[in-house]
Amino acid sequence: MELVFGKILSIFLIIGIGYVANKTDIMPMATNRYLVALLLRVTCPCMIIASITSNELREDTLSLSLQTLVGGIMFFAVSALLGWVLSAKVIKVEPAENVGVYTFAFGSINSGFIGFPITLAIFGSGILYLMVIHNVVLNLYLYTFGIMLVNIGASGGKLDFKGFLKSFTNINAIAAVVSIIMLFMGLKLPSVVFDCVEMIGDSTTPFSMLIVGMQLGECDFKEVLKNRKLLGISFLKMLLLPVLTFFMVNWLPFAPEVKVCLIFAAAFPVAVATVPVTSEQNRDSLVTAEMVAITTLISLIVIPAAATFLLGYYGL
Repeated sequence: MELVFGKILSIFLIIGIGYVANKTDIMPMATNRYLVALLLRVTCPCMIIASITSNELREDTLSLSLQTLVGGIMFFAVSALLGWVLSAKVIKVEPAENVGVYTFAFGSINSGFIGFPITLAIFGSGILYLMVIHNVVLNLYLYTFGIMLVNIGASGGKLDFKGFLKSFTNINAIAAVVSIIMLFMGLKLPSVVFDCVEMIGDSTTPFSMLIVGMQLGECDFKEVLKNRKLLGISFLKMLLLPVLTFFMVNWLPFAPEVKVCLIFAAAFPVAVATVPVTSEQNRDSLVTAEMVAITTLISLIVIPAAATFLLGYYGL
């Protein structure tokens, strides 16, 4: 499990660099809107296109791919609903306008940076392929449905369905849909173009974590430790969600590989991408930055435990 701890440690190191950069005015908060715009409108679309179109959809994997897509849709729908119930009805986060922020973060997972390399090391390339397919649904969640979720409470607690439909026109949603079509049609970018897109996309993860660190530079950690609601929702996400996902998918007519993918993904911490998304929507991005840090720390225990259980239970 050395890889697990190494990847998570590298996350905190990059976040720490962003934190120091903020405190030394290398990355002051005044630059936040420009950095977020660059991330969401340039590097993220490239990452989505590169990660999806680099794969091939073979006949023997079509059934598994469709199962993963269906399971992924179910997972994010249920996790978002659970996040809303816990945030609004159980923990009752304050202020109430942050219910959407907590819900959005609760339903997200950090599969790109943490999930992919750890999945490959523990379960092999077969499960990794399914995790990439699962990541397609994650991207749709983050940049379409998630935009509606994060704004819950911003307008008297009503869901903005018009805004939800409009969110499908953002560049990341378009990139995800186009990439899925290319994947199923077997279309590839010219090698020179793909190399360029992949290189830009590779900067998304470290760039996102630098922004998280910059956000945390404005954070009072003593107040974070006193925020029982934030700590409560973070622990519930990391401990309750994987268990509920297991009971939800274990009895479904899915292949064991798909079940492992869905359950293991539920053990990942809050996605780093939630920070720039909430920031661009003018919501409380500091909350998501704090949840990223807390859940990533908890994942040091949860991810190895989940991997050990899944390997033994499903025998893969």
